[in-house]
Amino acid sequence: MMAGRTTRHGRGRRRGTVAALLLAALSLMAAACSSSSTTEEGGATDVGGQGASSLNLAFFVDMQVPDPDIFYEVEGNQVITSTYEGLLRYSPDNTTEIEPLLAERYEVSPDGLTYTFTLRQGVTFVDGTPFDSAAARFSFERRTKVGSAPSYMLADVAAYETPDPSTFVIKLSQPVSPFLDYLAAPYGPKMVSPALINANEVDGDAAQDWIKTNSAGTGPYRISEFSLGQRYVLSRVEDYWGEAPYYDDVVINIVPDAATQQLQLEGGDLDIIRDHPIDTVKAFRDKEGFTVTSFDVLRKQFVHVNQHKAPFDDKAVRQALQAAIDRETLVAQVHGDTGSPSTSMYPVSVMEAGLGDDPIEFDGGAALKAAVAALPEADRSITFTYPIGVVNDQRMTETLSQALTEAGFEVTIQPKTVAEIFDMVNAEDPATLPDLLIETANPDAAHPDTWIRIFMRTGGALNYLQASNPAADAAMDKGLNLVDEAEVAAAYGEAGDLLHDDATFLTIADVKDTFISRSGIGGLSHQIPTALTLHLNGLAPTEK
Repeated sequence: MMAGRTTRHGRGRRRGTVAALLLAALSLMAAACSSSSTTEEGGATDVGGQGASSLNLAFFVDMQVPDPDIFYEVEGNQVITSTYEGLLRYSPDNTTEIEPLLAERYEVSPDGLTYTFTLRQGVTFVDGTPFDSAAARFSFERRTKVGSAPSYMLADVAAYETPDPSTFVIKLSQPVSPFLDYLAAPYGPKMVSPALINANEVDGDAAQDWIKTNSAGTGPYRISEFSLGQRYVLSRVEDYWGEAPYYDDVVINIVPDAATQQLQLEGGDLDIIRDHPIDTVKAFRDKEGFTVTSFDVLRKQFVHVNQHKAPFDDKAVRQALQAAIDRETLVAQVHGDTGSPSTSMYPVSVMEAGLGDDPIEFDGGAALKAAVAALPEADRSITFTYPIGVVNDQRMTETLSQALTEAGFEVTIQPKTVAEIFDMVNAEDPATLPDLLIETANPDAAHPDTWIRIFMRTGGALNYLQASNPAADAAMDKGLNLVDEAEVAAAYGEAGDLLHDDATFLTIADVKDTFISRSGIGGLSHQIPTALTLHLNGLAPTEK
């Protein structure tokens, strides 16, 4: 076990997102441009509430500051990934494939310690200054200097080398199996203009104050307005090195109310909304002039089980609870076709079938009823918590509570704010925490470590009920520093198997990203780890 490793994934972001924090619902479907997506279209309407070259979107709440070395939440990924770019990215065809972006190609040494990138030529930052190896080094070093949550991704970097302007070398102190995933992740290192950062630095702050309302990246858009509580405006970079986006401006309005978003979409003031409940999705499928598009995304709904107090300090009771979960029925009732029953301890596509599987043989609740009947009366009273404002988590909690009541439990539902839930990891006595807690969450990237270490490792930053399985910890720690891909997968598969058997985390559903748009907008594409976010470059009006 490596010292400090358990805190490196300490995410300080509001992982639940806008909709997830305020009324989210998880949704499903998939776009015609992706093999894992479907699109349903109604009649065509005019595009753009502010003119043919403006695209109007909505967030439920404000995002964190648009500093790529600080930003670490879900709401706002649309801004960061449209204004900044990294050396690598996940393919916009919604797969876990990693491909070059600002790097044209890369090589990894057999020992997993040296990463050599050949950089793309002709790339400039938003201020017109060139991107080269010196700028790459500056960008990586800024992330470490700022020292915010995403800096954990560079914790094992030993040195950077810039042998020439087009070659950038990263040397690690030890192998880190998810390192390429870190570089491709939405929260991974992004390139920033050294000239802009240096010109706007105040008292050694690495321009952190200036960048709160400005951008300094190489992306297809720049921030032209950032008005908290109102709207953000992204404007097209005219000399962008890559595929030029169609829309001159992307206007992101802050609209906290879901019903208002729906009315604005119908009235033409918004062009695309996302992360709305299944009832809204169903309604817009039947409306002429609108299109529903869904993508697989790395988001999973699951239940934390408190192993530190009765009755769930007994593994047999936890396993009886596990066998009482009828995923098929629960997902149908709560998510409809905007979710699918979970089959793995990991989010969809992160692990191959057979590694870290999470099979449940539903027994109709028989084992749980027998277990509850044998409990002392005091142990039959349990608490079940969900995050306030997360509609599908609330619905799943209520539905599961009915089954628990039928098994003989007396269930008290305790909704809590996201801030209260985040603070649970700091509880001195985990026996004071709820018996059960549900959430819908996403990893940082498509590597298993960026999921299991955060949520399920002893001391994990978002392991809210403080579950512990030392054998699973050892397996994931082993996988972190392996080089061979098969050995890495086997280690994380073992960790998943151990946690499945322990029944301290009960996975329920894999949920999807669903976007409702005005018909006539085409080219929707998506990166699988980047929730609530479209690849803006491909968006354009369709032929009338």
